[in-house]
Amino acid sequence: MFTGNFQDMGTLIINSSEKAFSVFLNLALMMTFWNGIFEIAIKSNLIHYITIILKKPLCLIFPTLKNNDIALNLIAGNIIANFLGLGSAATPLGIKTMEELNRINDQKNIASRAMIIFILLNASAPTLFPTSIYSLRVLNGGTTSNNLFILMICLSFLSCLIGIILERIFYRIAKDKPL
Repeated sequence: MFTGNFQDMGTLIINSSEKAFSVFLNLALMMTFWNGIFEIAIKSNLIHYITIILKKPLCLIFPTLKNNDIALNLIAGNIIANFLGLGSAATPLGIKTMEELNRINDQKNIASRAMIIFILLNASAPTLFPTSIYSLRVLNGGTTSNNLFILMICLSFLSCLIGIILERIFYRIAKDKPL
């Protein structure tokens, strides 16, 4: 528009909207497929068994929650969904988890320690299958070496570990300070 080339602008708008729709459609199909796989895993009780396995480490990460808390089941489901690269399935679980954590929170106007840890885990989300990034690269003609995905997987786990360590450090500092 600033160069005075108005005729190319119309073509560019049409082409970019076609490309955007194509990317949206392909990503929607990919997410539908993986959400279907996740639903099969839920119905086959695979997620239930993985949740049982995750409860012990989750009790260490969330020291304020009890082993039988509903919140631990929701947290485990969210972690599994993020682990599989299914952010669209993890989001509703994350919302339900925060509602449950708020329900058991004594001080409703202040985030509990469990809420803060959950937000850290959800934001740093260790991912084994970065499906969205892989799909976007393929849709845009990117050639990806396996080294890039290994690096992304390692960095997602590292960021999660750093988040947990920092939470522990700041919790100790805040606990030692008088109000």
